[in-house]
Amino acid sequence: MGLFRSLKGKVDVGTDDPPKPTQTASSHDGWSVRDEKRRIFGGGSSGDRNQHSQSSSSRAPTPHHDQYNAPPGPPPSQRIANDQYVPPEGPPPSHGHRLTQTEFQPPAGPPPTQASNPPPYHDWTVIPDTSLLPPPPAITEEFSPTNNASWDSAARAHDWCEQNLVFTPSIPSSRIHVDSQAGRIGLDPPPAQLWRGSSVRQLSPISYRVKTSKGQQDAILLSTLPIYFAAADNPLQTQQEKTIYFEIRVINIANENSGIAIGFSAKPYPPWRLPGWHRASLGIHGDDGRRFVNDSGGGRDFVTAFRPGETLGVGMTFSTDELRASGPEGRVKTRVFLTRGGARGQGDGWEIDEERDAVLDPIEGLMGEGDLYAAVGVFGGLEFEVNLGKETWLWKPRG
Repeated sequence: MGLFRSLKGKVDVGTDDPPKPTQTASSHDGWSVRDEKRRIFGGGSSGDRNQHSQSSSSRAPTPHHDQYNAPPGPPPSQRIANDQYVPPEGPPPSHGHRLTQTEFQPPAGPPPTQASNPPPYHDWTVIPDTSLLPPPPAITEEFSPTNNASWDSAARAHDWCEQNLVFTPSIPSSRIHVDSQAGRIGLDPPPAQLWRGSSVRQLSPISYRVKTSKGQQDAILLSTLPIYFAAADNPLQTQQEKTIYFEIRVINIANENSGIAIGFSAKPYPPWRLPGWHRASLGIHGDDGRRFVNDSGGGRDFVTAFRPGETLGVGMTFSTDELRASGPEGRVKTRVFLTRGGARGQGDGWEIDEERDAVLDPIEGLMGEGDLYAAVGVFGGLEFEVNLGKETWLWKPRG
């Protein structure tokens, strides 16, 4: 064990042997066993004890080199660390602190009231009642919810119209013009190849009975004579309002794949197409209740579907209210209307020159500048009457 002591110096590591006294003098010299017993057990005379006490008090203990000595002052938990925030002396900046030029300085006085604020960007309260505004334009649909012709049929009809231009206005004789005004204008069926199993029977000079087979394809019946002569009826020339009109009385509609369309059209017109699908024509279709003006798509929502037992009429009014855009030329204001049971209801018509795409949906031929014919479109199994004269109409025009 002496080997460890020689290596470690005075530190007693790994041994319980007491340290041996050295030959050098120390503060313990002069101590004896008797004196130690007296110090511990209190033996001996008081003089000895006093002498020992005085000698003990005069000598300070020598600390051991390996003994821990606590640093002066309070323990670390009661000291403020150097990195701990120490608030500055004096009151907070809000109490007597003067702001620099870079700091925000609120204006003097109380905040502004609502009345002193600037006016809003736009006063929306000045907008008039929307009920005074015109109705929004109807939306053109791509497809009908009931029946649709093929795109091939439409493409062939467009080509046909390009090869067969609309007739120029004719000048009627006085007799023909009188017959036209009385409804004695005839009703022509489509070509025979489109009319197999179907028939048109004349009931009177102004009435016809039409019956079609269940397999009847799309076809159109047109009046023999114009119901409107541009050369004789145009309000720009006559300075009088002109109304054209006819009715149908629905007897039977075989199924949902059958339908009637009523309207007006110029001639010539593709015989396998319904009115309203091509240029210079308009139609109200009874299977879906939509209206069409030179529209080969799905039309625009208008009325409810036609039903058996109903009497429906379609009319056009050419007004003397001219629309003069530039120059001396003007256009006639034209409105279409529908009757049911001889009565006109709210929202029963529309203006021909309503908001629309002028390129995709032109209205040439429908503003009083061209001749027009009564038009009835059919498909599927039907039975109905066509009444062209006012003696048989449920609707009674004014005058």
